[in-house]
Amino acid sequence: MTRDWKPLDIAIIGAGLGGLSAAIALRRDGHKVRIYERYDFANEVGASLSCAANGSRHLVEWGVDVAATKPVILKDLIRHDWKTGEVEGVYPLGDYKEKFGVPYYNFHRIDLHTELKKTAIGTTIPGEPCELHLNHKAVDVDTEAGEVTFENGVKIKADMIIAADGIRSQMRQLIGVVPQFDTSTSCCYRCLINRSDVLAGGYPDFSKNEAIEFWGGRGIDKIVMSPCSNGEVLSCYCFYPASYNNLREDGWNNEATVQQLLDTFPELDPTIRELFKKSYDIKQWRLYVHQQYPYWTKGKVALMSDAAHPMLPDQSQGACMAIEDAAALGYIFSNKFTFTPEEGMKIYEQVRKDRATKVQRASAKARENLDERIGWSSSYDRPGKLTIEEVCGYDLKGHIEQIASTAV
Repeated sequence: MTRDWKPLDIAIIGAGLGGLSAAIALRRDGHKVRIYERYDFANEVGASLSCAANGSRHLVEWGVDVAATKPVILKDLIRHDWKTGEVEGVYPLGDYKEKFGVPYYNFHRIDLHTELKKTAIGTTIPGEPCELHLNHKAVDVDTEAGEVTFENGVKIKADMIIAADGIRSQMRQLIGVVPQFDTSTSCCYRCLINRSDVLAGGYPDFSKNEAIEFWGGRGIDKIVMSPCSNGEVLSCYCFYPASYNNLREDGWNNEATVQQLLDTFPELDPTIRELFKKSYDIKQWRLYVHQQYPYWTKGKVALMSDAAHPMLPDQSQGACMAIEDAAALGYIFSNKFTFTPEEGMKIYEQVRKDRATKVQRASAKARENLDERIGWSSSYDRPGKLTIEEVCGYDLKGHIEQIASTAV
């Protein structure tokens, strides 16, 4: 039986990077999109996030004003000696844009989030502007009827519900998915340093390198530095053994002090230790290794981004996987196909689950072994190692068309 394409009424639960990306992708194809966020954005936090071509090409295609996010275009990966800071290797990204179609961008999370929100609810791209409803915490869902009930008493109905409510997803729990995860061997600090403080102190201007820079210590110690916000801010992720302080507090927003940061890395390159004294917005969090979830969809509900595939940050692919999820939803429910919500979401799960799980596992490997990082020299690559071509050159639309062609 031939069906005509028709626009859907879509509810997105969660207005983080993934939820807003999905809203943009689906709005552009003519759907009515309502976004429900449990918070009010009053305490938005974050540091840098790198966005490889497999994510950034969709931002460009969607018409997001990437320049407004104040990105830094990354040119190299640079590896330093832990104690001296001496450069041990430079891995040029070379003709990255020519090879993959778009640059390798580095954003400040808040800058990107602000622009995605503006794009979703504004008038600069095709489609009806999305509705954004704050302070709506989902507490119940009817997966067959497509109904969501919120803590404030509001109840809504939609043709399709996208659960983008993060690593502690309530929607995931409501559709019966119980996360299986183990504590990682690692914890992490993140902090920010203003370039103006770097220059005032006479320290090396790392922002000029336009690179992700790594200091690898014994075992799982690792510092990852990169510039964002037009190079005016340096962002650092600082990984250390969980046994050091047995951190148990969950969440991304646990405060830490400069002294805690310094005490954790006593043998680190003295220049970086001095820079740490200028750092601010220092947070720490416990890392967890999540196993693949048994399913992502149920009835009219589909999980995406961290609600579907939380991953360690060591391949810098968390944001890209969220954007890929959004792009897949946008293409599957475009007028190229005429799937019902249930049919389309099954294809979405088929397309996305294997791909995201492979990156998830590679990220866990890279937490324990820096040589697993995408982009290092491939001359000694091991079978099964994730390559930069496999990640950045991924043909999402082709993959969807392949799966769709066999769908019954």
